[in-house]
Amino acid sequence: MDLDYYKKILKTTLSTKRYEHSVRVLETALELAKKYPVDTEKLSFAALMHDYAKELPKEELIDIYLKNFSNRENRELNLPILHSFVGAILIKERFLIEDNEILNAIKYHTTGRKNATLLEKIVYIADAIEPERKYINVEKIREIVQVDIDRAILFELEHKIEHLKKTNLLIDENSIKMRDWLLENKR
Repeated sequence: MDLDYYKKILKTTLSTKRYEHSVRVLETALELAKKYPVDTEKLSFAALMHDYAKELPKEELIDIYLKNFSNRENRELNLPILHSFVGAILIKERFLIEDNEILNAIKYHTTGRKNATLLEKIVYIADAIEPERKYINVEKIREIVQVDIDRAILFELEHKIEHLKKTNLLIDENSIKMRDWLLENKR
């Protein structure tokens, strides 16, 4: 895949701030791939394109989502995560990407999911820890991921879920399922 081509597309699709974030997620993911071996071509594309639909107008996000997903996929229209679901749809349609691992890495980069592949896990955690992310415990997550990606994701998920509870925001069921799956695998 010609990443320069996709970078040009992102530059015309996203704001400068969001584009730069996407490049940092790509760089972070590639650093993690040195420790956790995956197909770097697939990882590079998924990491770079993960926020492809992030800045679409709210109405367009909702419209595309409702045309493509049943309520079983995501019972509520949780706006902070719709861009990931819609992004996977648009990338499949516009760039003819059929690889489910790439599409799932994009689709679940905000929530995670049970049975996530290593590539999906890397995109998920790279998005959470790229160098410009500043939140409580991000440094701890960056340390843990150097030793154990599952433990790092668990730590990040626990803090995310706690934050969402405190702020009365929706917790996506995929995040709960991923946490429970990772905990079960740790036993």
